[in-house]
This record gives sequence, structure tokens and C-alpha cells, in this order.
Amino acid sequence: MTILKSTTLSSFMVLACAGTALSATCETTGGKIQAAMTANASTMDPILSTTNASRQIAIHLFESLVSLDQNYKVIPQLAQDWKRSDDGLAYTFTLRDGVQFHNGKSLTSADVVASLKRFLKISPGANRFRAVTDVVAIDPKTVKFTLSQDFPLITNLAMPSPVVAIIPAEIAEKYGDKEVRGVDVIGTGPFRLVDWRPDVGIKMAKFENYVTDQRFSGPSGFGGARTVCVDEVNFLPISEDASRVAGLQTGELDFAEAVPITAVPQLETNKDLKVEIVKPRWAVVLELGHKNPLMASLPFRKALLSAINAEQVMRAAAFGRPDYFRVQPSIFFPEQTQWYAEAGAETYNKPDLNKVKAYLAEAGYKNEPVVFLTNQNYAWMYKASQAIAAQWQQAGINVKLELMDWPSQIKRAQTSNDWAINQTGWSPRFDPFQLTDGLHCKAVSSFGYCNEKMEQLLKTINSGASDTERQTAWTAAQKLVWDDVAVLRIGDYFEPEATRTALSGYQPFYVTPRFWNVTKKGK
Repeated sequence: MTILKSTTLSSFMVLACAGTALSATCETTGGKIQAAMTANASTMDPILSTTNASRQIAIHLFESLVSLDQNYKVIPQLAQDWKRSDDGLAYTFTLRDGVQFHNGKSLTSADVVASLKRFLKISPGANRFRAVTDVVAIDPKTVKFTLSQDFPLITNLAMPSPVVAIIPAEIAEKYGDKEVRGVDVIGTGPFRLVDWRPDVGIKMAKFENYVTDQRFSGPSGFGGARTVCVDEVNFLPISEDASRVAGLQTGELDFAEAVPITAVPQLETNKDLKVEIVKPRWAVVLELGHKNPLMASLPFRKALLSAINAEQVMRAAAFGRPDYFRVQPSIFFPEQTQWYAEAGAETYNKPDLNKVKAYLAEAGYKNEPVVFLTNQNYAWMYKASQAIAAQWQQAGINVKLELMDWPSQIKRAQTSNDWAINQTGWSPRFDPFQLTDGLHCKAVSSFGYCNEKMEQLLKTINSGASDTERQTAWTAAQKLVWDDVAVLRIGDYFEPEATRTALSGYQPFYVTPRFWNVTKKGK
């Protein structure tokens, strides 16, 4: 058996603490935080949704065996340590002592087993764990996973969307394949749920019996040593940009996500407000409908790529503010050092109209209309699609923008073949296996893309190969993404969010605000 030894655990602690962005202690205690969110969570059951709105809540209420630190590295959470068999087909976890659920019950292996079995049966994230054949309790503190083949189990368990949340066994068994609701929304996180009224708000309170992970010197990423300083946090769904901005200015709100870039100059003049840049945030991406006859032609896809000036597109998406965009070819962001790669840079952001004409001629293009789906729900998406469409039209490509609301756009992209290009944004992925659904043959989100060489690379990426082997395979896969024009990644878009200066210790992270280790002055 390969054992996670104390020396390895120490390295986890160093990584976590080195990336700590939040204060390790509370300047003051008490008070209430009013947080304006762009959308309402669709469920309080942590394993049933992959939406950002649900993840924002889940990370405050629930915990997993392992989590991710500030640098996107795996760190232990409810697990004290774990062992991996030499053949990679068994993992044995030992649980931390003293952990309590919000109902006062102590965590045991039975809770982990019941939670995992329910996840594997009904969660939309269960597909990641196809190789898990069994999860059993060895004793009250020990859990064993059995696998049919080696794969990145630990990293998969750390993914925050959907979170592999541990809930009481009796709750998991009571609800089975139905949604956990009401007073039964119980986890081990630093906050507990008080009330959820859809479209009105979510109230959570400090969990007084939360057991801080003393292995860490402070919080990091989604875990570490977390301390709740305030009494209460209210998540308020406020979809209108102007309302979030106005609430900040009047003091009714302490925090607002996704404030419009156009409002930033005004907010920056208010000494009671602090504007932050969430970085990384979104990758501006065009998904291609490979079942469309035009898009099935590699020369035509290369013509699209050769007509794009990424700098101009991203400047338009960010309303001309250079602090809010970055032009770079990697699917993983530069901050994600383990997977960042520059493979494909030789073809990225190299607009050349002569090449466009040659590729169009090779594709036999005869000015057929190219349907480009977009929306105005996300201003940066709309601005990007307008700029890209203008560049393509100038290059002689008859692109037709079709505007619809975001939910309708997603549905059409997934259920229809009457389009060629779909404007979207990718939030940061934590591991290449998360991109499988967008690059794998027959996957819904690959929209007809299929390349046997990519299949072989994905097989290595989703296996129990060493980190070095997986990194090599991913670099080759990214190079193939650009050579084959599987998708078009335009650039990085960063988003402003704002807080009242009365909040101390708050730091932006990923796409999820974190309200542990945050104090409110003046209450």
C-alpha cells in the first residue's frame, strides 16, 4: 500500500498556508453580512447541482473528504489521511476525530459510505466515478473505496461542483434519490442553514460547534483552518446590476458579485467601498457545432481561427478596461501552474486575412450563412460575440448572430443541430478530466467533435497514470485542440465584485465568495 505519510501531509500544510489569502483570526466577532448574488441557488442539496449559485452555498455548509487549497492543490478536509494500494485499485481513508454535524451528531464512516453511495447513484457528477465499484466502512473511522481501474480518485473527490458532500447517514437514507430539503439540510461546514426561501434569500448562521482543522495555520481555498467571525450571512438573489450597485452605495449590502464594469469608476470614488477583480474568472470560449456541414470542415474552422484578433475581442468584452482581460492560449489559467501550457500558441491570436481566404477556398465556402448563438444576459459574452462577428464578416464569412436568453441558448445548443457557433464562458477547471465532456467522442457537450488521437490522450488523462504522464498528455491534448480547432478559446475575462470597507479579511477567489475569516466592523 502507498501511504499518505506525515511528511507528505506536512507538505500539504505548507502549500495551503503559502496560498492563504484570508486572515487566520477574527478582528471582531458578531454582526450580519448582506451578500448580493446574481442568481438564486436551485437546491440546497449539494450533490444535485453543478451551478455556480448552488456551489456558492454548498462550500459554506458542507465538507468533503478532501478539498482544494488557494493554489488549486488537493488538501485533506474530513480525511485525516489515506492509503492507496500499489495497483491503484483500493483507497482507504481514515477520518478526523471530533467532527460534528450541524445536528450535533459525530461524523463516522457510516455517514461517508451513505453519502458516497447516494452521490454515485443520483448526482450529475457521478459519471466521474464510473470506476468506483464499492465503498464500505471498515470500522467507525475507516472507509475503503474499491475501483475497477485506476483513475484520479483523490482529485475527483476534491472537485467543488458538485461537491462530494458528507451528510448524516440517516438523512442520505431517508431521502435516497429525492432532494434533501428543510431542516434536513445538514453538513459539517462552518455555517449551518437557517432558512431558504427561493427567489427571496438564504440565511445561514455560524455553526458554534464547528471543529476547525488545526492541521492548518489558516484558511486556504475551499478549506484549511476556517473560522466564522460573524453571526449570520444572508445570500440575496439580486439579478439587476443597478440594484446591486445601489445597495452597495446605500449600505444595504455589504457585498455584491458581478458588478458591471461600467459602474466601476463610480464605485471607486466611494471611500466606503472596495472594488476587487476576481481573477481568474471566465474563459471566453466559442463552442463549435461539429455536426454542422461547414464546421465539419477543418479548413473552414481554421479560417474562423485565422480571422480572430483576440486582443480586440477581449478589449470589447471588458469595455476597454485592460485590468479586466488577458490574452493567452492556455485552456487552464496561468494561476493554475500544474496544468498551464502554451501548446498551440503558434496559431493562437495570429489574424491573417490571406490565410482566411486560402482556407475558405480550400473549404469550398460559398457564402453560406453561419449561425452564431449568443445572449445579452452576460454583457461580456454579448460584447465578445459582436466583436467576433464583425471580424468574421470583414474577413468574408457570412456570420449571422442569433440573440436569445441564456437558458434558451443552452437548450438549443444541446438539443439542436441548426447552429454553427455557440458563445459561452468556461469557469476555471481544476483538472483536465473535467474537459472530457467537451472533447470526447459522443459526449453531449462536444457537439459532434471526435478525434481518435484525442481519445487516446483523454484515456491517459483519465487514468491512474503519474502526474508527469498526465501533464504530458494534457499538453499534447491542448496542442491538438488548436491544431484541430476543436473549440475556440478567445481569452480570459475577469469580473469586478465589491464590498463595503466595513468587511475586513474578505478576498476574492475563483467564482465563489468565502465568508469565513471575514469580520464586519460596526455590526
